[in-house]
Amino acid sequence: MNRSIRNLAVVVLGSTLLAGCSGEDDLSGSSSGSTLLPFTTSATLLASFLDNLDGVRTAANNLINNDVRYRQQNYYYDLNSNNRYDPGTDLAGNPLQAAGVHYAHAAGLTGAGETIAITDNGFLTTHEAFAGRATTVGTGLAVEDHGTFVASIAAGSSSTMTGVAPGANLILGEWGLSNLAATVNAATTAGAVAYNNSWGFVGMNADTTSYNTIFGNTVGANYLNALKTYAQDGIVLFSIDNDTSITSVGLMPGLPILEPDLEESWIAVVNGIATLSGDDIVSATRISGACLEAAEWCLAADGTWTGADSTSNTSYSIGTGTSYAAPTIAGALALMAEAFPTMTHQELRIRLLASADNDFAGFTSAGTVELVPGFEHEYSSEWGHGFLDVAAALLPIGQSTIVTSSGAEINPETPLVVTGGASGDAVSRALKGVNVISQDTLAAQFAIEASSMVVDASRQSLFSLNDVSNFGAVQNASYGSAAFFGDGQHIPMQWGDSDISFAFYQRPETGADSFGFGASRSFDLDGATLEVNTAFGGDTGGLLSDWNGGTQSKIFSAGMALSADVSPLSELMFEVGYATGRETSVIGQSSDVLMNTAALSLTRRNTFARDDSFKVSLALPAAVTRGQTSLNLPVRSDDGKVAFQSIPIDLAPDKRELRLELTYERPLSRGASLGFSVAHAQNRGNIAGERETGLVVSYTKRF
Repeated sequence: MNRSIRNLAVVVLGSTLLAGCSGEDDLSGSSSGSTLLPFTTSATLLASFLDNLDGVRTAANNLINNDVRYRQQNYYYDLNSNNRYDPGTDLAGNPLQAAGVHYAHAAGLTGAGETIAITDNGFLTTHEAFAGRATTVGTGLAVEDHGTFVASIAAGSSSTMTGVAPGANLILGEWGLSNLAATVNAATTAGAVAYNNSWGFVGMNADTTSYNTIFGNTVGANYLNALKTYAQDGIVLFSIDNDTSITSVGLMPGLPILEPDLEESWIAVVNGIATLSGDDIVSATRISGACLEAAEWCLAADGTWTGADSTSNTSYSIGTGTSYAAPTIAGALALMAEAFPTMTHQELRIRLLASADNDFAGFTSAGTVELVPGFEHEYSSEWGHGFLDVAAALLPIGQSTIVTSSGAEINPETPLVVTGGASGDAVSRALKGVNVISQDTLAAQFAIEASSMVVDASRQSLFSLNDVSNFGAVQNASYGSAAFFGDGQHIPMQWGDSDISFAFYQRPETGADSFGFGASRSFDLDGATLEVNTAFGGDTGGLLSDWNGGTQSKIFSAGMALSADVSPLSELMFEVGYATGRETSVIGQSSDVLMNTAALSLTRRNTFARDDSFKVSLALPAAVTRGQTSLNLPVRSDDGKVAFQSIPIDLAPDKRELRLELTYERPLSRGASLGFSVAHAQNRGNIAGERETGLVVSYTKRF
C-alpha cells in the first residue's frame, strides 16, 4: 500500500499564513460502491432520550458487525516511534465504534433538523455523501479533498459510508480572513449547533503577540466579533496541531486563554486511537499534539476515517488527523441536539465533556473542572476530558430526579409506589403509557414510563413452612380481621357464656411502626355460633400502597363468621369482612378505600376414617372494591415543555382473586397425624389471568 503525507495548501493573506493542520495523512487510495443497508431503529424516540442502552445494544452491535457503512471504518494502523505509517506497532480501530456513535444511530438519531457549519479549504458539494444538504457561503468555492472529507465525517450519508450525523444539514465556507466572518454569521443566522474548524493559523500560538497579529486589524476584529456573537448560542470546534511534539497550543484552539468568555462555547480537539474491551476504552495512543493549555475545554476522538474526497462524486479515501477528529465531535453535537431538544448548545457541550471516557490506562489527571455547580470532571494535559463517548452522553449523568408539583424530589431509581395486595396491578395499569419526565444533574430530561417505577405487591406462596408446622391454622384460616391485618397474637378470655379474644397485629418488615389491635366475641346461638370481630391500626397486612415520599395508611375493619351444623358430622361456615382505609401520599391525593373479603366452607368429620377431617372452601381474599386517587406528575406537553398532569388511578383491581382450597387431616396413631391441603387461586394477587396452585403436606408427631 502506498502511503503519503498530505499537507493542505497554504494561502497567503497579507502577512498571515492560513493553513490546515499540518500532517493530515492519506492512508490509501479510494473506494466506492456497496449495497445500502437501512438504519435499524430499535427504540422509539421519546421527547427525551434513553435511560439505558439495553434496548438498542443488539441493533448497535449489528451495525458495527454487519452494516457495510460501519465496517468500512475498520482500520489497521502501523505506528513507529515517529507516529508515521511505517511498519511498527499495529493498532486497530473504528471511529464510529470508539465514540459510541452506533448506539445513537441504532436508536434512530441522525442529527435531523440540526445544522453544522464548516470552514475549510474547499468542498465538492455534489458529492453523494452530502449533496442536497449543503448551503455554501460566498462565491467561487474551491473544490478540495480536505473540506469534502471533513464534511462527510460530520454529516455524510451514502451507500458507502455514514458520517456521525447523517441527517444534519451543512453550511460550507472557504477559509481566508475575508471569508471567515461570513461563514460564522451564516452559522449564527441558521442556529447551527456546531461550527467546525479543521485548520489553524501557522506559527500562531495562544499568546498576546499572535492574538494582536490576527485580530488587531479590521478584518480580524470582524471575525472575532462574529465568533463572539455565534458563541452566545453555538459551539466552536478547533483542531489542535497534528505534531505530537508541540509544547504550546495554537491560537484558535487556545483562544479562551485570551478570551475567557468563549470557554463555555469552545472545544479543542486531539486525535487518538483507542483500544476497546467491549464498549470500554482500556488504553489509548495519541497521534497528534496534546491538549496542553486548552486541556480544560479539550476532547479526544478517533480521527482515522474513510471519508469522501473530491476525485469524483462517489470516491472515498482513508486518512487521519485532528482535522477528522474535530468533525466527529461536531456531528456528535448534532446528535445531542436532536436527542435533547430542550437543552442549550452550551449544555450539550458540557454533556460531552462530562461523559467523556477518561477511565483508561495512561490518563493522568491534571485537575478537575466544575462543569455545573456540584459536578466536577477530571481532565489531563494530554487528553483533556478524555475520549468522546456519545453513548454515555445519551444516558443520565449524575443524580436524576423527578420533581413533583409540590416541589418534592423523587429518585427514579426508587419505586414511585409499592402497590398494596388489595389493589393488584391497578396502579401499574393506570400508569402504563404515562411518560414521566426526570432531569439529571446536567439538566437533561429523560422520559420514564411511570409503570416501570411501580412495584406490584410481592405475594407469599399459597402455603409456607409455617403452614406445615401449624397445620391446624390452614384448616381454620380466617377471612375476618385476619384477612385485613394478617396473623396476630391472640389473648383469649371468657365472659359469661361468650368467648372474647383480643389480638395484636404487627407488620414484620416495619416493626413497631406498623401495628394494630383487634377484638372478637363469639355467641352461642343454640345450634349455630356467631363470631363478630373488629380491628383498627396500621396496614400490617400490606393491603394498601406504599407511596414514594411517605405513606400513612390506617385501616378499620369489622367482620362476622357464622357456623352451623348441617348434620352430626358436617359444619357449614360463612365468613365476611369489610374494611375502610385511607391512603395519604405526598405525591398524590389522599384516598379513602373500601375493601371486603368472604369465604364459604364445608367441613366434614369421619369421612374416610375415624376422627379425620375434610374441608372444602371457596374464598375471596381481601380486595379494594371502591377507591380512587390521582398522581400529579411532570410530563411532556404538546409544545415540548414540561407540564404537570393529574393521572387518575382506580385502586380497585380489574379482577379479584378467587381461591378454592381442599384440606384433609387424619390421625395415624396416638399423637401422630397426617394432613395435606391443596389450593388453587384464579387471578392470583388480584391480577387478571394470574394463576397459582399450591400443596402442603404435614406429618405431626407429639411426644
